[in-house]
Amino acid sequence: MSNPTHLATDSTIGDLPSHRFQVSAETLGQVVAEKFGHEPDLPGVIIIRDSQVSGMISRIKFREQMSLPDRVQLYWNSPIGALLDFIRIPPLLLGENWKIDDAVQASLNRQKDLIYEPIVVVKQDRSLRLLEVQTLLLAQSQILAQANKTLEKYRAERQKYVARIQHEQARVLECTQLLESKQRQPAKSNTPSPQEVALAKQAQEMVQLNQRFMRTAQLISSESRQAFQATFQGANSICNNTEKILGVGKAIAKDLETVNQTSRTISEAIEQVRHLAVQVAVVTNQLGNRSSGLSQVSVEIARLASKTFELGTQIEQIASRFKLRVHELTEAARGGANVAKSVTIKIERAEMALLELEELISDKN
Repeated sequence: MSNPTHLATDSTIGDLPSHRFQVSAETLGQVVAEKFGHEPDLPGVIIIRDSQVSGMISRIKFREQMSLPDRVQLYWNSPIGALLDFIRIPPLLLGENWKIDDAVQASLNRQKDLIYEPIVVVKQDRSLRLLEVQTLLLAQSQILAQANKTLEKYRAERQKYVARIQHEQARVLECTQLLESKQRQPAKSNTPSPQEVALAKQAQEMVQLNQRFMRTAQLISSESRQAFQATFQGANSICNNTEKILGVGKAIAKDLETVNQTSRTISEAIEQVRHLAVQVAVVTNQLGNRSSGLSQVSVEIARLASKTFELGTQIEQIASRFKLRVHELTEAARGGANVAKSVTIKIERAEMALLELEELISDKN
């Protein structure tokens, strides 16, 4: 058996050294006895029946039974399962993730004659291992020893910090007593002269005046910079708006030219309608109402009427575009007005700063 090393408070029984020895329930008792004889460190044997853990027989219980004369003849050439059925000791099965302290408590909670029976550890891969209770107790003892060392270390550090705090408290007390002693001493008379008072007052006024000058200068610089920037932006905006207004004016001129051309076309169409009307009248008088020529004239008049309707539609569209351009022109003018208003506000702020500076200089004079 090897002693467990590198254990911590969160170590589990899966971290401890264990043994692997399992046989089926049909294995002869002689085979188990020979295995115990060849490997004296084996704490017991796990009995498997139908791929399930049927039980566990410890080395001590096996020797107790085999030490009796009649038992050797009974179980030596018999299946080990028969001996297990006779002993009837329920095994303690624990998963490998059990904490060492919890496993110790589970082992000690068994019957007194079963406390030192080996524990069957079930691994995550479903394999089985035998853990000696002695190994478990040694591991717990090692963990407790490490915990005690840690506590002693913390206690030593705590004592060191306590001593340092006491030293600092003594220094604070000494400084407090010295301060109280200084305060109890009578204060010396240091009454300044009238000249010193006047000079101190003038110096204070000069400092305040200098501070006011600095603030006012900063205000003037900031406001002037903002005013100039706003003026520059306003000028650019006005130029852009001016170009936009010129562009809108050119577009309006083109639309008006189109309107004039459309008007002339309508006039020509009306003249044609009048001429055809005269022809219709002549043909009607000469040939009567059944003339085919009259029918052709009627078709032409219908075409001219359709053309006249289309021209009217174009005129309406041109009028709509004219309204839209006028709206754009209005918005551009409004934007220029807003820019001008912003520039005016910035200039007013700069003027207020200048007035404050002039008032300050006038008061001091």
